[in-house]
Amino acid sequence: MKRLARLLARLYPRQWRARYGQEFDALLEDVNLTWRDVFGVALSALEMRMKTTTAPRIVDLASRDIPHGYELETVVEYPRDDGSKMLVRGFLREVDLGDSYVTLTHSARGSEPAQTILVCGKKGQVAGDFRTDETEMLVLRADGTVQRTEQTVKTWLKYDAIRDRLREKYHSGMKAGFSPDEIHQQIQAANSLEP
Repeated sequence: MKRLARLLARLYPRQWRARYGQEFDALLEDVNLTWRDVFGVALSALEMRMKTTTAPRIVDLASRDIPHGYELETVVEYPRDDGSKMLVRGFLREVDLGDSYVTLTHSARGSEPAQTILVCGKKGQVAGDFRTDETEMLVLRADGTVQRTEQTVKTWLKYDAIRDRLREKYHSGMKAGFSPDEIHQQIQAANSLEP
């Protein structure tokens, strides 16, 4: 039984095992376990794993309308397996010029060097919910190198409506005094209720 209990204790989250693992193993050696105790170890480990599994948290979010487009700035906190957190900062500017568009994305993950991506696209033929666009993408890296890619891509036309709806929910939530993370949680909860 002790061997099975130690095996099931591996289900505890890594940070919990790092902090309490040795003490827990010592406790298991000192007690006489029943099947109910072994089941309790498994249940407790699974409950703790479900509670400590955290989603990314939006720390800051700002959206602005600009002529022919919008800008979006984000700071998102991602939990790591070791219990630490990593910040990802991003800036997006999207400009629609009628028959073409330009998108600028600048982001940095934790202590990694930032990266900038510039996409210039020419709108193409529409077929159903998709449009075929010709794009040129430049990836500007911190070391000064540039990667250039030309490609034909399918653009989902419903994306614009979804993006606009999310931006409206963000603006409404900010006017109501909610934090960006609270707005995100409300949007997720609303989406989980939709069929």
